[in-house]
Amino acid sequence: MKKNSLSEIKNFSLLAPNENRKTFRLSSDTANDLSVDFIAESISGNSSEKTVLKNILLEMPIDNRTINYRREIYTELRDNEELCNELYNIFDAMRFYSNDRPVQIGGSSTMLEFLMRLRALEGYIASVLKIKDVIEGYEFKSEGMKKFAEFISNIYNNSGFEELSKDIAAVSDDVNEVRSITIGINLDHEFYPMETGIISLNKFYFDKQSALKRFVKFHLKDQKNDKDLIQFSMEMHDKEIYRLNQKYNGLPSPTNRATDTPLMNNLNTIMERMLPSMTSKLKRVLNRYVDVSGKALTNLADEMLFYLRFIGLEKKLIAHGLPCCCGEPSESDTLLSDFYNVKLAICRLKGNVEEEIVCNDMVFTKEKTVQILTGPNRGGKTILTQGIGLVFLLHQSGVFVPAASAKIRLCDGIYTHFPVEEEKTVSLGRLGEEAERFNEICKTAGSESLLLFNESFATTSHTESLYIAEDVLKYLCCIGARTCFNTHMHELAENVDKISEMAASEYRAVSVVMENDNGKRSYKISYKKPDGKSYAHEIAFKYGITFEQLIKKSQH
Repeated sequence: MKKNSLSEIKNFSLLAPNENRKTFRLSSDTANDLSVDFIAESISGNSSEKTVLKNILLEMPIDNRTINYRREIYTELRDNEELCNELYNIFDAMRFYSNDRPVQIGGSSTMLEFLMRLRALEGYIASVLKIKDVIEGYEFKSEGMKKFAEFISNIYNNSGFEELSKDIAAVSDDVNEVRSITIGINLDHEFYPMETGIISLNKFYFDKQSALKRFVKFHLKDQKNDKDLIQFSMEMHDKEIYRLNQKYNGLPSPTNRATDTPLMNNLNTIMERMLPSMTSKLKRVLNRYVDVSGKALTNLADEMLFYLRFIGLEKKLIAHGLPCCCGEPSESDTLLSDFYNVKLAICRLKGNVEEEIVCNDMVFTKEKTVQILTGPNRGGKTILTQGIGLVFLLHQSGVFVPAASAKIRLCDGIYTHFPVEEEKTVSLGRLGEEAERFNEICKTAGSESLLLFNESFATTSHTESLYIAEDVLKYLCCIGARTCFNTHMHELAENVDKISEMAASEYRAVSVVMENDNGKRSYKISYKKPDGKSYAHEIAFKYGITFEQLIKKSQH
């Protein structure tokens, strides 16, 4: 095999055009705040798939080259979902015989190791042929799928594949014809085995119609009173069922396999010693292809799965009337039209949310860099804040964006500052923990980052909270980081102009209000100053505790 071909195929990926991709790994807090685990679980078929999808989402690309590479592949596979399914099934099937490292065939290798390696190469050959057949006739448009078709063509035509196929076919013919072995055993007067030898290699299986059954019948004919003689039967070992159980259920190795018994281990030794020509031929052929591995191709199964599952999610969302699009890159402003929280949409698909999904428009410009979001309790502020993070995450992961249209300037990291569990604040106190966490964010977040705050710094007195929050917002304006800061402190939103002026930066803060229509939550946002009194009055009126309502009740 040509070394350059092997090196190239080992490095090929459907998730990145080269090894120099840049990624940002989401922290455990950010992954939790964005519900990455929930999303991966919701679109996966089992726990193994969930782990694969989650790990890919956690490594968010932060360069346009990789994002565009993925988006083109995603779009092409979305338009050819049947092809995507077929390729995934081929890659996934290869897992059964592909190892991280090919079995090294040496002087101490056993017959079983020879056969394992032989089966791996047979599977590799069959898979390459299937892939070639599946993609034949397709004129791919994306860079990634063009490269993939080229790699398969190179494997088939230019890497010694034909020679490999012929060699493996030749040695397989010899091995595959053997169905059973007849062994002779000489015993001493105490029935202790003295000598063993292979009498014949057979092209048939022993079963109940074999010579052993005729022997049992013959013995019973002469020994009619021998009630203890056990009828001959073959113990079957379903390896494929075991492999599936081990893969999906994590079952331990069965203890009743033929290879687990001392007898079979000894028979393997006997076979190796008494079949030198077959053993030698296997070793000679397999050693030529010690570097050939299907691992590079099986790795593509996880990548194909990633595209396949998000294609499926997009189609479900569209079928339920929700908009989806492929985001466009932007060098300056970020413009989102009719975007929504994809996690909430998944809950809606599952039947866990009865209310209709509400879409919103949002922009990030120099004049609207730091967005201070206010609104009534349970008015959708947290859902909106999380939804913004998921828009960026899905866009930069190279899949669809939950919006009617999206022009996005990529971010170099997503940082969240949401409330944490009580036990995590024991040593520092809640305010101390929040301050320390924000300090850690500031160490790496910059002008190209996306920061999402959810009711931050609200655990102390109102005056102290305002003081801390104002300083934080001024700093965010100074560095120009796109920010959504959702809060109940309406004074922050009322003083956005003052905050922007004090920051003395070209990047400004803006007030965003979660609308409330006569006490009814609308989940729609508007760029305007808040009216804190109206929120309080509407909530009080809803629960019958305004001054007028209370007086009226007392008079009855």
